Amino acid sequence: MKIEFELPGPDAPGYLKRMRKLSAFMEMEGNTPERWDLMIEYLLDFVTKPADKDKAREALWEMNQAEYEKMLESLSQGEVSKNK
Repeated sequence: MKIEFELPGPDAPGYLKRMRKLSAFMEMEGNTPERWDLMIEYLLDFVTKPADKDKAREALWEMNQAEYEKMLESLSQGEVSKNK
């Protein structure tokens, strides 16, 4: 399933909500199922296609390694542009 995402810019509302979700994920130790669930819920906020949240969640779980690494790289660099 094709997935597209867009990162919010510095003026986008909800900054503290995003930071709270990110910190919950980052503070967990190890590769636990709960940590992966939190990561998917954090990434879900950035998915623009598919628009349906359940389909977007499934698309995140179905990402291949290259798509996953591209999304994480974009997040770490703070890119705001649309990514496919």
